[in-house]
Amino acid sequence: MVLFGIGAVGCAVPAIANDSPSKESAAGQKIYVAKCAKCHKFYDPAKYSEADWQMWMAKMSKKAKLKPQQEEELSRYIAENLRSPRRTTNTVPVAK
Repeated sequence: MVLFGIGAVGCAVPAIANDSPSKESAAGQKIYVAKCAKCHKFYDPAKYSEADWQMWMAKMSKKAKLKPQQEEELSRYIAENLRSPRRTTNTVPVAK
């Protein structure tokens, strides 16, 4: 059952453009799955304005107790793989 749960979480991660991710990208993706999905569903980063997304990243990074390097790797992974040029404002519910 545990392996099924881990596999299901891995499948929930949005696909990245590059089939063979760099070490940095893989580290960011690992943090994304381990820390973000631990408490809530994956939100689409592309649906938030830069200001809104940065506010939530700061809040959730603190809540997830990310080290500065982890926060940087996660931010880079999201920016390079999940954010798009379109910017809209949206509100994210507070994680449990």
